[in-house]
This record gives sequence, structure tokens and C-alpha cells, in this order.
Amino acid sequence: MMFNPTKIKDVEIRNRIARSATHEGLGNHKGEPTAKHRELYNQLAEGQVGLLITCAAVVERFKIEFPENAGLAYPIFIDRDELAELWKPIVADVQARGAKIAMQIVHTGRQTLPALLGGEPPFGPSAVEEKNLGTMPREMTVSEIKDMIEKFAQAVRRGKQAGFDSVQLHGGHGYLISSFISPYTNRRTDEYGGDTERRARFIVDIVRRARELVGENYPIMIKMNCDDFVPGGLTMDESVRLARLIESAGIDCIEITAGIWETHDRISKKGINKVEKEAYFYPYAEALRKAVGIPLILVGGMRSPKVIEKVLSDGVADMVSLCRPFIREPQLIRRWKEGDLSKARCISCNKCTENTFRRTLRCYVEELEKEKRAKTKNKE
Repeated sequence: MMFNPTKIKDVEIRNRIARSATHEGLGNHKGEPTAKHRELYNQLAEGQVGLLITCAAVVERFKIEFPENAGLAYPIFIDRDELAELWKPIVADVQARGAKIAMQIVHTGRQTLPALLGGEPPFGPSAVEEKNLGTMPREMTVSEIKDMIEKFAQAVRRGKQAGFDSVQLHGGHGYLISSFISPYTNRRTDEYGGDTERRARFIVDIVRRARELVGENYPIMIKMNCDDFVPGGLTMDESVRLARLIESAGIDCIEITAGIWETHDRISKKGINKVEKEAYFYPYAEALRKAVGIPLILVGGMRSPKVIEKVLSDGVADMVSLCRPFIREPQLIRRWKEGDLSKARCISCNKCTENTFRRTLRCYVEELEKEKRAKTKNKE
């Protein structure tokens, strides 16, 4: 089934495999896309990925300016219309190679490093300590929430302007949208906090405003947390109710994920060396499948074609998404399609994720292998 075409709204996708977003650090110091994005995305498209989801583009600029040519893992932004114009040729290249491409958009919220804010504290729905960073965010005002809703909606509009086939809201991993839907991080008592419906309002308002800008036919997706893995946090049962609410609001596809920075070891699990360890978010897809009718994408440790086929044939998800395997093997899907069905070469060491914001995207195992091959060649 993984090579069968599928659709999200009216967007036809050539197979059931998506590349899940990850921070690539390939932008320039201004937060603009570069030739490195084009090279990476073209490799993935030529490698037969069906749907390519970009690195998350930030909807609000940080309060510091990055030095030029400093070798940093620069973020990208989508806070200005001219950025959409810079993405147009990259998007067109990917589409010319038969893949569809979606832009992921994000605000890092309470998990923003204070250094990026000029020393100011980050903000979130409530003042709840971020234990991974040891920072205390300040609570957003209702006026700030309304302003942020507009920033997300305008970012969706810019995604459409750039020619992306879809835009994906990053509603996972403890970032701003995720922190609004979680009872662990959202302890507000106004219209944006309290019961499930009010905590979902931030997403609902973003989607409704975005629809005014891009119309009813443009696909808007979300990567949604289904469990925070912290006491008092979001759980599977509540994620089902959330999924129903955001489907009613107009979300067209949900990519299923879980975990926040404080539980980062459960987002990308290490040592996936047996099929039994793959598809570790399967139960969440199973639960959401019973609740919603929109397409679901399952991420989480899939390495073997037979596991992917089972997920799809079971009907719990319409697509699967991989990330770490594509860092080592951009041509993975082409390899499988051509008949080599051995599992992905990724060993789930997590060196890539551990260095996500420190260095540009790379497979550290592959780097070592290349060094060994070069040394062997030199000896010969």
C-alpha cells in the first residue's frame, strides 16, 4: 500500500510516505531559505518521497540579529511577504520532481531560549516553569494571543503565496500551539483556557482566520500532540476530543506525535533495532482513527517496509512519515520501490536530534562511514 497514491483534500500525493519536519539549520543569518534547502529537498523529491514537510518556519522574528556566515544552524522565518517569494523556486523544483511539499510553521513559545529574546523571558499561555531550560515564561495577554493568531494566519497565507501544496501548523512537542492545548502548560481561566474546548480555541481561531485568507479549498494540516508524558499533561483520551474539535474547525489532516522538550527522549526514541520497537505512536493513531474522518499521518520510529505496510493496511493511518531515516538516506523510498526492501540504514542513535540546534542537519554515522571509506581509499 505504501506506493499507492492518496489525497489530502484535492492535493494528490504519489505515495503514502511523508518526510516529517525537522530543524535543518540551512537558512542564512536573515532567516531566508538558501540553495542548501533546494539541494536537500530536491534529493528527497528525487528519492520518491510523496509529501515533503519543511523545517518549521517561525511566524515571529526573534529579538536578536544573527551574525553573518557564523556557521550557525540558522532558523528560518515566514514573517514577511518577501520570504514567500524566495521560496517559490524551491517549491517549484520539488513539485517538478513529482513530490508535494508543505511548509511547517511554528512559534516556539515557552520553549524559546531567552538568549534569542535578548534576555527577556519567553511567553506561553500560563506561567509554568519550563524544566528542560529552567526558565519561567510569562503569561500571554488576550491581546497578545489575538495578535499571535493573526501572525499564524498570515504565515499560512504566505505559504499559499509561495506555492506550497499545504501548510502544517506545528501543534506538537511543547511549542506554542501545543502548550495551549495541554492542561499542564495552559492553566488559564479565560476563553483560551480551562476545558478542552477552550484550550483548543487557539487552534480553532487560527484555522478560521486562515480560512478567510486562503479559502476553503487550501489544505491546512497540523502536527498534533496526543500525549505530553507528564503528570497533568495531555493524554490520549483528551487528544481524541481535541481531534474532533479541530476537524470541525477545518483542519484537513493530522500528523500524530507526542512529547514535549521535558520528555524529549520519548519523541525520538533511541535504539530502534527490532520491528517491535517501530511505530511507537501506533496506539494514538488507532484512537484518533475512530474519532475523525480526515487523513491521519503516523510518525514515530518506522524503519521497515513491513511495519509501514501493516500500519497502512490496518487503516489506522492514511500515510506514514519518517524523519531520521531520510537524514541518512534521502533516496530510501526509491530504494524500496526498486525492490531492495531491507530496512532503513538509520540506527536511531539520535546524534542528529541531540545536535539539532547546534549544527546543520547531518547523519553523524554516515559522516564517520565516509571518513572510513576515504581513509581506506587513500591507503589503496
